[in-house]
Amino acid sequence: MRRPITTTGTIVIAIALTLSSPTWAEPLAPGKPAGVQAAQMSDKEWLVFGGVGLLVAGILVATAGSGDHAAVTTQPITVVSPTTT
Repeated sequence: MRRPITTTGTIVIAIALTLSSPTWAEPLAPGKPAGVQAAQMSDKEWLVFGGVGLLVAGILVATAGSGDHAAVTTQPITVVSPTTT
């Protein structure tokens, strides 16, 4: 049971690190401003919304259940004490 959870966690962490790596950023050009305004003018919003969407999808998949579970039935417990003669 623990192995699939560990494997899933490792895959999720690897994907998150890959998507957040600095390889997605363009290199800075010399002589051009590289500040907040330049970052605000970029068109990378889809990465943020995609990350939020993946997070929501992962939560929905993790919490989804089928609901078609059989009722739990237990056998009645009877205590029998041995009789001595």
